[in-house]
Amino acid sequence: MSAIRTESDGANDLARVYLWLSRHRGQSVELDRGSRLELGVPISGARAVIVGVALHPEGVEAPSLGGVVRAISDGSGGAPARLVFDGRALAGLSRSEALSLADDLLATIDDLVAEDVLVANVA
Repeated sequence: MSAIRTESDGANDLARVYLWLSRHRGQSVELDRGSRLELGVPISGARAVIVGVALHPEGVEAPSLGGVVRAISDGSGGAPARLVFDGRALAGLSRSEALSLADDLLATIDDLVAEDVLVANVA
C-alpha cells in the first residue's frame, strides 16, 4: 500500500497537545470503538510536536494503521494546532478506508486532548 497523508484543523493549542502526548507516552490508550492507540515518545520543537502511533483493532496484534502524528502551530500563541497523519495502512485496507481511519484517528486524538481533565485544570 502506498503512503497516506491526511490533515485536519485541531481545536487545541500546541502546548495542550504536547502535555497530553507526554502524559501518555509509551502507553496504549483504549478508544471507544473497540480499538487501542499505541503512542511513542513525543518530540517537540518550537512550533511542532511529532509522535509515532499505531492503531490496533480490538483483539488483533497487527496494527491497521502505523505512522506519525504531527501537531503544527502557526507560531501565534494559543492558536489551535493543525494535526497531520503520515503513515501506511498495514492490514490490507483500501486507500479510501485507510484515509477515513486516519481522519477518524486525528479527530479522536483531538477529542481526547480536549476532554483531558488534568490538562484542562492546568490550563
